[in-house]
Amino acid sequence: MSSKQNIGKIIRNYRKKKPLTLNQLSDLSGVSVAHLSRVEMGQRVPSPRTLQSIARPLGFDLNELLVFAGYISPETSASSEEQRNKLRAELIMLLERMETDSKQTKGIVDRLVMQR
Repeated sequence: MSSKQNIGKIIRNYRKKKPLTLNQLSDLSGVSVAHLSRVEMGQRVPSPRTLQSIARPLGFDLNELLVFAGYISPETSASSEEQRNKLRAELIMLLERMETDSKQTKGIVDRLVMQR
């Protein structure tokens, strides 16, 4: 069985477990009913963007679907998780720095206004 048939079956199984109809999944994901149906039947290979749209309503982690669809290997997925955690930590540090800088800027502006 090819990966496109596997991913279609996985999506169908999870959709039915929710339980969601194709119409409901289409409404939640923004992917057309026709395309979802073709994906589930293994007639179309979903793009990473389509998988991203489908992942949230089905309760999937996007990386899981990308691995199942054969876009990335499980090893890549694990290293991607590590990379995401590092980026998340960097983002938190930058946001904290921005908050500090914003307070300092506000203090300077307040002093300038008071000097007028």
